[in-house]
Amino acid sequence: MKRLICVIISLVMIISVFTACSKADNSDTNQKNQENITIDTHYADIDESAVRAYEKLCDAVINYENEVKFNISLLDDVSQLFYTCFPLYPLVESIDFLEDQTGVSVTYVNSEEEHLSLVSQFFDKIEEIKAQCEYGSVNTDRYIFNVYTYITQNISIDNSVITTFDTALQGRGYSAPICSLFEYLVLQGGGKASHIMNLDAGANIISYVEFKGEWYYFNPVLDIQKNQGSSLIGFAMNDSRVGGLEFNYTDESPVDKATDNTFDKLESSVSYALEGDKVNVICADNESFVLDFS
Repeated sequence: MKRLICVIISLVMIISVFTACSKADNSDTNQKNQENITIDTHYADIDESAVRAYEKLCDAVINYENEVKFNISLLDDVSQLFYTCFPLYPLVESIDFLEDQTGVSVTYVNSEEEHLSLVSQFFDKIEEIKAQCEYGSVNTDRYIFNVYTYITQNISIDNSVITTFDTALQGRGYSAPICSLFEYLVLQGGGKASHIMNLDAGANIISYVEFKGEWYYFNPVLDIQKNQGSSLIGFAMNDSRVGGLEFNYTDESPVDKATDNTFDKLESSVSYALEGDKVNVICADNESFVLDFS
């Protein structure tokens, strides 16, 4: 039962969608979009054949193709990747075996024109956010910080919005797609990130991200709820800051504890100010903390 709950929550929380022109007219866009097929870092060591099949499936969905040929014995792993890592999957109505068992057929929710338009809208928004977060002109750690603060300052809580696609385009959503969007943007920038959950005390879903060489828990929702991004309460948390909860990846395997306490002061952060490569943080009782990205 726990596995079933885990899978259902996974499907709901990671939902998202990636132009109104013909396929031929969108060839350059599609080539660019193929670069946006990322994998949750937890699955980086999965079988290479499954990864290639997953990429073929994603590419087909991007281009509104109806058949994908690959070894169907890989389907379990491909499905795990597709429904965990690929935000475009809710545009797919169904995936079924081809009659000759040489691959799968894909049926879509929308017409081809509408589908390709949604694909373009989502990718354009992702590129816009990456640009605002200075992708390509800052180091990965600063980019992660910029993504986190973009999310906390530009996304609001709305429990009726349950897809990463809608969260990105509408600027609102519930906790799971907000964290999914954060992770996806981190991966897009070359960082390492995973979606994690704790089901013992409700559905506690947050992000697990490598920052400055260590793995930490991140929960931008905390800062959205408390102050719409003026503090860093949920940034680079260790085990004690999440109340000692034990988290699992989307395949139910356990997440290693985050034990480093370098950023513990951020739990009481009140505000912060950017100054070149440094972020000066004001904490409770007028204590200060500096994030240095030089």
